[in-house]
Amino acid sequence: MIKLTSKGTTVLMMLGLAAGIGLATGTTTAQASSKYLDLGPSGYVRTKKAMYVGLYQKHGNTYKPLLKKKGALLRVAGIYQPTGKGPIKVSFTSGAVNYSRLSKLRFSDTATIPLTKANFRNVKLKAPLRGTVLRAGNGFREDSKFNYGNSSAFYLTLDNYIQYYSKSALIKYDAQGEMVIDGGNAMENYKPTASAKMIKTTVKGNTTTVQYNKRIKGIPGKKLSAHKYQIKITNLKTRGGKNFAEETRGSWTNYTVNAKPYFEGMMYFD
Repeated sequence: MIKLTSKGTTVLMMLGLAAGIGLATGTTTAQASSKYLDLGPSGYVRTKKAMYVGLYQKHGNTYKPLLKKKGALLRVAGIYQPTGKGPIKVSFTSGAVNYSRLSKLRFSDTATIPLTKANFRNVKLKAPLRGTVLRAGNGFREDSKFNYGNSSAFYLTLDNYIQYYSKSALIKYDAQGEMVIDGGNAMENYKPTASAKMIKTTVKGNTTTVQYNKRIKGIPGKKLSAHKYQIKITNLKTRGGKNFAEETRGSWTNYTVNAKPYFEGMMYFD
């Protein structure tokens, strides 16, 4: 979302997934000086040195500031720039990392870290599907209980895990079909039904090929060897949508996973 003061002097952006990243690139063009980084389309940056960036890690019953190493990958969650001319400050999350790691982290919801070229550089993700929730099927559907999270799903984490959610898990976590893994400071953390370590990931055109170390029941993986399975995820570049009621609708992009239909999308309730 974007908020403007009554005089239009302050801009605050909380980045969602695709839409939020687009807002970031369009709003940070008015720089205070050349020392500030113009955020790239991915919404991710890497640190140029070891530094504290508003992330906290659990130690016993408390959370302590986490020192991020040089080269650490961070997702920009919020941007603050007074008057459109002053210093650009941001807040960060870890992005979509695995469940165990994310459960030990907390994030500041206040944009206080200067987004300077001296400290950060933009990143183009090698596998842009990471953090994208891929649901089994040809699009959202409504069952007799008026829920829409009624298929299984999985996503690829930034730290090389596949996290899978069964149909019953999605009904528990995501009955309304609004599951967002990688958006904003208030990151949700959903316990997966099963997970596997990714061994190799390659991208060619619209297809992402992932090899991982063990079978996950519910994902149509091809067995390559005793400890190697593979899926090919193809973005069909086609869209779908359906109106379920006067103010309820779904919108999605179509994919295949090893030739089986999958989709990525959101439900909207006006």
